[in-house]
Amino acid sequence: MRQIKPASTVASPRAGLLRVALTGIVAPMLAWAFPAAWGALLAAGLALLFGIFLIVGWPAFLLHERLVRVFVDTALVGVLVAYTGGAGSPFFSLFLLAALGIAWIETRPKVAVAAAALVAGYPAAVFASGGVGALGSTPVALRTGLVALFCVAVAFLGSEMQGFRRLAIRLSSTLANEIDRVESDERLISKFVPVVKVLSLEGILGWTVEAAHTVGGGPYVHVAALKGNHHSTILEGDSDVCPSWWHPSIQRLVLQSCREGKTVRSEEEIHGIEGFMAIPLGTDEDEKWGAVIVGGGEYGAEEERALKLLAGGMGPALEDAEDAPGGLDQLTGLPNRASLHRVLRRELSYGRPLTVLAMQPTGFGESDPASSGALLQRIGQRLTDGRQRAFRYGDEEFVIVLSGSGESRARQAALALQQQVSDLHLTAAVGWVLAEPGDQGSVLDAALRALEKAKGQPGGISGLPAETQSLGRFVEDEKKRVLGIARTLVEALEAKDPYIKGHLSAVSNLAMRIGSEISLPGEQLEALNSGALLHDLGKIGIPDHILQKSGRLTEDEYAEIKRHPTLGVSILTPVRELASALPVVKHHHERFDGKGYPDGLRGEDIPLIARVVSVADAFDSMVRARPYGYGISRKAALGEIEENSGTQFDPRIVRALLKVVYAPRDQQANSAG
Repeated sequence: MRQIKPASTVASPRAGLLRVALTGIVAPMLAWAFPAAWGALLAAGLALLFGIFLIVGWPAFLLHERLVRVFVDTALVGVLVAYTGGAGSPFFSLFLLAALGIAWIETRPKVAVAAAALVAGYPAAVFASGGVGALGSTPVALRTGLVALFCVAVAFLGSEMQGFRRLAIRLSSTLANEIDRVESDERLISKFVPVVKVLSLEGILGWTVEAAHTVGGGPYVHVAALKGNHHSTILEGDSDVCPSWWHPSIQRLVLQSCREGKTVRSEEEIHGIEGFMAIPLGTDEDEKWGAVIVGGGEYGAEEERALKLLAGGMGPALEDAEDAPGGLDQLTGLPNRASLHRVLRRELSYGRPLTVLAMQPTGFGESDPASSGALLQRIGQRLTDGRQRAFRYGDEEFVIVLSGSGESRARQAALALQQQVSDLHLTAAVGWVLAEPGDQGSVLDAALRALEKAKGQPGGISGLPAETQSLGRFVEDEKKRVLGIARTLVEALEAKDPYIKGHLSAVSNLAMRIGSEISLPGEQLEALNSGALLHDLGKIGIPDHILQKSGRLTEDEYAEIKRHPTLGVSILTPVRELASALPVVKHHHERFDGKGYPDGLRGEDIPLIARVVSVADAFDSMVRARPYGYGISRKAALGEIEENSGTQFDPRIVRALLKVVYAPRDQQANSAG
């Protein structure tokens, strides 16, 4: 637990500076308007001295007992008011400033005493100035009541501020230190949770991991999703390899904390880091989104409580980010245009039929921008309440994405949208498009063209089929873009090592055939394809004299070669589009018996696609002609791989290799390609 100064010690210099500054303003006014009011001038001088005491931190009881400060402030202001006219004093408002000190008092009895002193202070000053007769005037009664109401309001706000301080008292034997810690956590989360909801998924992840690092400390902090490739990591120090999302031990921590819905601890050492704690992200009632994992620090009850507070606040934001991966529009609260593009890309990549509707309400007051903004907010709220996947696309344009397709359903949805805005005394044009495999055209462009056409239709609704590009072509372009990045990196490696040319594409082709044989789903096949192409990317960092040596490697040279998986990970990590290839790049030299490198993973702990590439890589390396490979026959290579089935290689993958190599389509092939 980090040591920090108590909150009262930190706040006192600021409180002293405020009093000094206020005295600097009041004193000249007194000297000019009330030169003979020696008592008021004395009170101002004492206020200046009091401020200096708070700044220097002496006497000590002023630092810890805020009730004393309120009493002193009340007495000094009372003297000032008494000597400057009493009921008619222009300095009455200083009682309200003195009442602000109530907000910092920790206990209710002390709050009540401080409020009573303040409420009594003003009539006491009036009495001292004008006697009993001055107390009977209406202005004095009203001002006394105002002070009382102000004290109640400040006390209420102060009680909210003290909530987390009281929690700190129960959790820690060191009062001031724990109060400051809880206040810090509360400010960190309450201040930014409403803000991060408008960020993209990556922005929310980045803020969450930074906040967890600030709250928990330690050299390693990681936020990972239970499903999907969503993660962010902070790693301090000189560790060679970051135990990130693909590491089996980290994945186990994420799964266990999410399934059990509670904090999970592990003392396992991973790449020089030990002492891990995982806290699930999400509400108690819902399925957990993922987990925050911290490692390498001393995580006691206080750190766990603070991280749970963070996880509880950020879980809903991250869950909502699945539907708004590009962030929210601040005015309407709907997912923004960037989110729309990413959701469409994701849905279309799955080959799911969609209905996309574009809507533009009309009837906004052009002369009243504030009114238009309020109407947009209400439209956003109605679309959200309707449980529709709605997005704000333009200034007054909204896009709604529905699962499934059908003209009748599209028209019903369009009519429902018009009804929603008609309750706000607006009309709306709605264009729709059905997006199914085989349709022509860009889905979003087609929906917007349909919207333009709908503006000229009597009913304000129009459907327009896509015309320029098929859905299948859209998905294929996305795949080609990712593979293009991979091939650019491969070309850089081939320029350094000409002998590797052909090996990478051959391993990729064979790995894909093995992946199809074992019925890998589409997403894993794409990861397998890019991972196989890039599995030796780290050899860019290996010296040429080792990489191109035709003879036997020395122990030192072999140790240098063994660095290439982790070097490949470090090169590839910044390229988000290829994150799914990282398990192959890092683990294609692991052995099924746990004797491989770099992590010594065993059996099922090795990612499946890495096990596939391990077999394809070994086979192609054996049959490929020297100097890169061994140049042995296909039969001999298969025999070698079968002999090492269950030790070096996964038996299931070996059986799949035998099937694809002996398949009729492969009879004329000269290598793995």
